[in-house]
Amino acid sequence: MPSKVWKVNNMAFIHLSGTGDFDHVRLLGVAFRAIAETIISSAEAAQLEIAVVEACNNIVEHAYANQSGIITMDIFTTPEKLVVNLRDTGLSIPEKAQTPMESFDFSRDNLDDLPEGGFGLFLMDSLLDERQYTSENGINTLTLIKNLQSPPL
Repeated sequence: MPSKVWKVNNMAFIHLSGTGDFDHVRLLGVAFRAIAETIISSAEAAQLEIAVVEACNNIVEHAYANQSGIITMDIFTTPEKLVVNLRDTGLSIPEKAQTPMESFDFSRDNLDDLPEGGFGLFLMDSLLDERQYTSENGINTLTLIKNLQSPPL
């Protein structure tokens, strides 16, 4: 998994990439968490890892849909934010699928009634301060933003 690290002024920038398969999603998640733990608490890093892995899983499952591809992860920090840009060249997210569920309500007695779709976005939004998505010239970019309560470590 290729990577590069740059630090300019008060901003750190790290670039990682891996093939768009579930084995590399795991590696990207572990790498993200290790990097994030140098910036935020272990507990916060673990929560954000869930959002990052969910986003990468969606890329593998929906954008690449059993085709080969690359997931690129750019992580950068400012004194105020931790930002993760995930890029792929797979299918773009249809506009109607970009909205998470309003709430996640289900009965434990009837797990067959679990809603299909939208839970991943709901999960990401509950762990992040902001999520943005663009698709231009065949490149999809999902931006995950977590505001920092105090300056990075």
